[in-house]
Parts: sequence; C-alpha cells; structure tokens
Amino acid sequence: MKSTLTMLTVMLLTGMQTMAENWMKQLPDEAYVAMVSIPGAHDAATGCGWADGWADLGDQLARTQDLDLSQMWQLGVRAFDLRPCVYEDYMNINHGMVPTAMTFERALQTLCDSLRANPSEFIVVHLLHEQDGDQVSDVYNARIQQLLRKDDLKDFLVDFRADLKVGDMRGRMLVLSRDKYADAPVTGAFFDGWTGNIDWAKQIAARIIGSDKQATKMVVQDYSDTHESGGVSKKVQALKRLLEFSAKQNPKRAEDIRWFFNFASAYSLVESLFGFEVSSSNGYRDNATYTHGAIIDFLNKKSGPVGVVLMDFVGVDKSGDYEVRGKEALDLIIANNFKYLDNTSGLKTPPASATHHASQLFTLNGTAVRSPERRGLYVVRGIDGQVRKVLR
Repeated sequence: MKSTLTMLTVMLLTGMQTMAENWMKQLPDEAYVAMVSIPGAHDAATGCGWADGWADLGDQLARTQDLDLSQMWQLGVRAFDLRPCVYEDYMNINHGMVPTAMTFERALQTLCDSLRANPSEFIVVHLLHEQDGDQVSDVYNARIQQLLRKDDLKDFLVDFRADLKVGDMRGRMLVLSRDKYADAPVTGAFFDGWTGNIDWAKQIAARIIGSDKQATKMVVQDYSDTHESGGVSKKVQALKRLLEFSAKQNPKRAEDIRWFFNFASAYSLVESLFGFEVSSSNGYRDNATYTHGAIIDFLNKKSGPVGVVLMDFVGVDKSGDYEVRGKEALDLIIANNFKYLDNTSGLKTPPASATHHASQLFTLNGTAVRSPERRGLYVVRGIDGQVRKVLR
C-alpha cells in the first residue's frame, strides 16, 4: 500500500509541474472562493531585489522570498502580500524601512500581465501600508485611491462579496486592505479586526467589510513573535488549529461562509541594529522550517479548505543553509483543492482523513470509492485533469 501511495503522490506532483501556471483552470466555477486553498507569499516583493545601496541590509534583515513575482506565479502562487509606502512621486514596496526594487504600480501591472496571459486564474492581494518606509507623510490614502482607479488596472479588479465564486473571479484580482484608506474601498474590501494575537477568540472575531458595509466572518492567524521563548511552538499550534478549523468548513448558505488567512510567516531569530533587536532573514528561514513542516504534515494526512496561506520562501525547498520546504508546501496546498472540490458541482463534503493525494478514486465501471476494500485496478483523476489506471 505504501508504495502505491507514493506512486500516486509522484504522479500528482509530477503532473503539477506542467500545469501550475494554470492550476485554477481545473477548479469548478461554482466553488466559493473562500473554500479554495490558495498558496501565498508574505512580503512578496522581497524576492525582486533591493533598491540601490540596500542589498546587504535587505539580504541580512528583510528577505522573506527568493523568487520574484513572475517566478512565484509560474509555480502556482496566487496570493501576494504587498506593502507599499510613499516616496516623492510614486509608491514603493518596502519590508519595514528596507526598500525593494519593486514599485507598487509595477507589482500590480506584473500580476495583471499574468492574469491577461492566464485568464483562468485569479489573485488575492493582501495590502498593508508600510509606514516605516514613508518618505512623504499624509498622502498614502489619496495615492492608493488614485492608483486603484487607473484605467489599465480597474478592469482586473473585483469587488468583494462573501459568496464570490471561482467563476466570478477568473482573470480578476481581489484587493483586501488592512488600512481603511477611505470611507469605503475603491475595490475589494477592508479587513476589520485583524490581529497578530495568539488568542483564538480574537482571531475568530475578525471580519471583512466590503463596499456595501456588510461584514463577512473571517479567521486570521498572524502570530509573528516566534523569536520569544516558546514562540515557535505557539506559532505551530496556532497554525495547525486554524488548519483543523478551516478544513471542516462546508457552508451551504452564503451567510455561513467564513474566509481564512493563515500566516505561516514569522521570524524566530533576531539581529541587533542600532541597539534594537530586529527581524532577520535567517529568522524567517528558521521559522519556515517549522511552519512549512506543519503544513506538509497536515496535508499529508487530511484534506479540506485551508484558505489563504501566506508563506516565506514559497516555491523553494532550500534557502541559504535552511531546508525551508517552500516548494513542497506550495505543491501540497494546490493539490489539496482536488481532494475536496468536485469538478462538476463545486464543494463536496471533505473526507475526515484523506490518505492519498488523488482528486478522486473510481472503480473501472465509474463508481467513486474512498477506501478500496480489496486490492485491484482503479481509475484516478489527477489534479491535471488526466485519468490514469492504478493498482491498489
């Protein structure tokens, strides 16, 4: 049995290499977006290089990614954490005070180009004003509104609804902002009650507020203090708690829908800068070895929606001297969708414990089975849509 399961895993993940750039094409149009498992990148632009004069400090303290936005896209990343700040005549993307070589507008255009070339896909953007990088004060709100209204962007942007479906989102981008830059969002929605607290009661109290002012239930896990004593253990427990909770969701009505944002990112090591303890790039790497391991262990045993999972060093299994397993985790999050999303009718009831990486197993006469009662020849539909015969 073990060799057969290994064969299935290899088959599915090998197939993924050829379809990662369009993996959402296999999703059912009727599935709620909130129930799609979406791999994402925390501080996504830190793999795009650094502004002149900042390379050494950026690599030492602020790097959370090794790949640029286009490379992430090609591997299947569909959620991007972008943190703009205000410069003299444009908005740059920073990680804290450290400027990347990517402007906010160019980042959005890069993502729109990817959607234009791959209209079956969609993107979720987590937006946060990086105030530590501001060179100009009190103009962020106006700049963001102006940019999001640009003619060459607005056709790609979608307004938020709790019950957005995959078919509504194809070729579009959903921008969700943690900063309320206006009375109502220009596009997308505002987060409300976002928290980095480890307390479950606070995590589950978060909401998403759309332009209609309606509140949609959300759960967020964004605990980042893993450099403190016992922090890594707390982070892993919080990450797994939300994975367990989200994987059990199967809403029948729009009012029952919850959205999920589960940050795997944090920094478990710090460095001293001007007498202050600050995050370090190796701290993000070290933390990733634990959180990505937890995601991988979970998805190797179970299935079900995990929401938006934002990771450090996504798409690479080794960064520096650390085995971060960011490609392995990315692939499993994508593959997870095809264990519990039905290709014809949308969301189906997730199995309590999935022990294979197949979308669905069938007998030769077409009857779906979960756990074969006897050894024999079966048909498996992989995440790439291909049908293959396997012996189990």
